[in-house]
Amino acid sequence: DSSLLWGTYRPNIYFGTRPRVPNTLMTGLMWFGMDDPTNWQRIRHSCELGDNLAEYGYSRHNGRDFGEQTMRDSDQAVEIRSQFIKVPGERGGSWAAGITGKTLEGGKEGAALMYYFGMEGNGTMKMSIEDDVAVIRGQTEELGEFTARIVPAASNKPPRLPKKLRKVKAVKAGQKVAGLAMNVPGDDVWKAKDLFMERLLPAARKRAQAIEKVDPGNMPLSGAALFSLDNTGLETGGNLLFAQMVVKGEFAFDVIYECSDKSARIDSGTITAVAGARRKEFDARFEHTFGLAAKGFDTEHVAMARSALSSLLGGIGYFHGSGLVSPDPKPEYGEPDEIAAPELSTPYSLFATTPSRAFFPRGFLWDEGFSQLLVGQWDNDLSMQVLLSWRNTSMGGWIAREQILGSEARSKVPEEFQVQYPNFANPPTLLFNVEAFMRRRQEIASLHKAGEGGLVDLPAGEGSRMLLDHELANRMLSELGQLANGMLEYFLTSQRGSSAKTASDESAFASGFRWRGRSESHTLTSGLDDYPRASPPSTGELHLDLHAWIAYMQRLVDELALQGVGGGEPMADKAIKALDELHWNEDENMYCDVTVRANEDYDELEDDEGNAEVPKFVCHRGYVSLLPMLLGLVPAESPKLGHILDMIEDPEELWTEYGLRSLSKSDKFYGKGENYWRGPIWININYLVLSSLHTNYMHIEGPFQEQAARIYTRLRTNLIANIFKQYQDTAFFWEQYNPETGTGKGTHPFTGWTTLVVLIM
Repeated sequence: DSSLLWGTYRPNIYFGTRPRVPNTLMTGLMWFGMDDPTNWQRIRHSCELGDNLAEYGYSRHNGRDFGEQTMRDSDQAVEIRSQFIKVPGERGGSWAAGITGKTLEGGKEGAALMYYFGMEGNGTMKMSIEDDVAVIRGQTEELGEFTARIVPAASNKPPRLPKKLRKVKAVKAGQKVAGLAMNVPGDDVWKAKDLFMERLLPAARKRAQAIEKVDPGNMPLSGAALFSLDNTGLETGGNLLFAQMVVKGEFAFDVIYECSDKSARIDSGTITAVAGARRKEFDARFEHTFGLAAKGFDTEHVAMARSALSSLLGGIGYFHGSGLVSPDPKPEYGEPDEIAAPELSTPYSLFATTPSRAFFPRGFLWDEGFSQLLVGQWDNDLSMQVLLSWRNTSMGGWIAREQILGSEARSKVPEEFQVQYPNFANPPTLLFNVEAFMRRRQEIASLHKAGEGGLVDLPAGEGSRMLLDHELANRMLSELGQLANGMLEYFLTSQRGSSAKTASDESAFASGFRWRGRSESHTLTSGLDDYPRASPPSTGELHLDLHAWIAYMQRLVDELALQGVGGGEPMADKAIKALDELHWNEDENMYCDVTVRANEDYDELEDDEGNAEVPKFVCHRGYVSLLPMLLGLVPAESPKLGHILDMIEDPEELWTEYGLRSLSKSDKFYGKGENYWRGPIWININYLVLSSLHTNYMHIEGPFQEQAARIYTRLRTNLIANIFKQYQDTAFFWEQYNPETGTGKGTHPFTGWTTLVVLIM
């Protein structure tokens, strides 16, 4: 899809662009305040929690050709707004970024703003300053010839320097725009901030020495005098080019990238008008898609929801590079740890959302499945592009749960977490979106039928070609079916259990399943990191949630087979039967994990070795024990459902006025240790609760229909109210929420699955 070639696909930095092409062009924004001469050491570039920005994130972003955000940096005394637009044309077309803002009260010396273009691979670039405009001319094989302009507004004003400083020749202040060009290894272009700082300090020292000679000991130093660029390197060019504007008060500049297609020209004066028109289009499409105003939500709630969707779309990135992968499965529980050293994979690409631009700026497998539920509702084709990109990383059905591609990504991850192991699975939430695609496809078919061959109500905006084109939709479903079948086969073969407990039949599900990658306190592969499990760990464990995921996958594969995708005998009923036999605890009336313990009556001389251990339930009320219900594996008439709903609704177990706790308040591990999944409220699981209640229980006759409807209404109200309150108080969406106070916890902004609040609304 060439319309998706260029985008804001560098979510790890506050603002930047790149194409979905490896080893080519990337751009980015940097800034620092001038009041403190040491601020150059704290240049803003990549999103960092330590920067303490009071606000950043997209208020509107359509995922394709428009986005706008505000970045408020009180520590550096500057507020910046970015508007991004695209114009279609050859080789991905042209794009522009309108940057406006102001220095805040207290910013007496102004701020330095830098915009750079960096080339990772083969190609040429050169910058010149022409009539107060930085002009870049270049070419690459993939993008062809291009021209870029950084255009400062005529109204921009630099900070005023003392008269004595204006007489120093070395001081290059007062310019509308100045440049810097350097040649660096292509693999280092992503280090633009560090490379810029390395050049900035020696130049500042020379200027300070020149200033000292004019009036030793008496002349006041100014950030603008020390840290303004002087066009070094522009004559020879380079593969990393910076344009700098030093400003005070209100400021503006445009960054315009134009391809060689003359029909895709962008006039600097029209960026604001184009952005304004697309803002109106976005708002209308948002209401058409989600209908929040029609449901009675006020303007502030709608604005929060728009920001949630936009921040998710603005967090989509294109990543390319090698990952560290072990050629061997990782040993467990005291097995010999003699495996081959991890190797860098062949470089590959991934187009994916990022859970947090500051803390998790890369692809995460189980997060992605939740994120795409919202993306797909907004733009089916964009979502399918992401799913296909993930599918293309699959190796025999295995997909690395964390995609750490290239040195830039590895720089953000502790070394002990970088290696991906082929026996480490992750919840298959990507497959939620296979179901979602099938539903959307059925809706389109119904519209066709209602219109007697003509569509009655096309989905709003772009992004529906894969639904409207029957042949393309069939191809897409076939590819998604291959993804589902491959993942199921991988899970069945790599995560099989080996416990003393087995189900009654001899199916592939009878021996149960065990997450690989356990430690004493964590099961990272489950996605529920520190949720309590058996202690000590054992290869005889059977994990309830893993079995539920596999039963869910089998049911989906059975459904795909009915639509002519794949084949084989329907097996979902057997998977669910084995789940109930292995994991339902009649004494506790709940689903539980299973482990093994030594059989105290075992006689080594007389008894069979297989009787040396006996199975034992490991029960912790919380998200794990809910999973069969969340995935719709518990029938509406089953007494098991009643026990699960009672657990959900009990304030001493999971219920709070802010959402459902991850672990029961009565559990001995509640709030203990790392306390990551031992109490805090997570929006992805709360969303699954609501979705399952709505789809599987509250509209289906049964003994618990009324209770399901009551829980749905109350839980939905509580979640929306608390997420909205925390957003109003902090301007951020959060990774998790405190079950006692409702306050946001963990990293922020967390614009992965917390953005499911839009679908909850």
